[in-house]
Amino acid sequence: MLLSAFLTALGGAAAMAQTNVYSLNAVGYINVTCAPGYSIIADQLIATNNSIGSLLNNVVPNSAPGPYEGVQVYSWNGSGFVFDTGDNQLSGTATGWDNNGVITMNPGQAVFIHNPRTTNLVVTFVGTVPQGSLTNTITGPNHFSMLSSQVPQAGDLVTNLGLTNYNDGDQVYVYNNNPPAAAGYTLYGVDKVLGGAGYLGQWDPPGDPTVAVGQGFWYHTSGTGVTFNWVRNFNPL
Repeated sequence: MLLSAFLTALGGAAAMAQTNVYSLNAVGYINVTCAPGYSIIADQLIATNNSIGSLLNNVVPNSAPGPYEGVQVYSWNGSGFVFDTGDNQLSGTATGWDNNGVITMNPGQAVFIHNPRTTNLVVTFVGTVPQGSLTNTITGPNHFSMLSSQVPQAGDLVTNLGLTNYNDGDQVYVYNNNPPAAAGYTLYGVDKVLGGAGYLGQWDPPGDPTVAVGQGFWYHTSGTGVTFNWVRNFNPL
């Protein structure tokens, strides 16, 4: 998973000289490699349309199999999954997805993707890098959410990505599908009394949960945990 480039979108030199107007937005692209089976992925860029029908357009001429034929995307709505299947040949939709590709992948969200092939599937996202004061609300108590960092950075959630307002007893589930290791979850729990040697000695196992660019995770608030905001102030330029 790689944030391949930041390209500063600036006006031409002549236009700048005449109007002194330019853009301070940073744009780029992310390549996310999905091994066969399930992965939790995220689009951490702002596109013109962040629905999978636009991001993962499955339509090709002459009704040939699209690039995401047979791929499934599962989005968690707080109590269950909604899903869509890439099916350009049979769906008859403008996006090549059975349910019209309306599932969203906005920065801060995450989805399961199922790659039915025996080879890796590389998904490329293109868009503007979120910047400024960014807020992702994490619901409590006793609530599961599928989340990601709102900015395309790798690192541990606390020290690098600014998730600091967690409750005692909260849990993070990071799903890894990176052969040759067997696919599965790594569970991190917050224990402010008996935690290990991680951030402020509060995470068990020791060390903060770590994610890659384009990778999402599950967050579970404890039974006594409250809703809180994961706030990140980010300026890539």
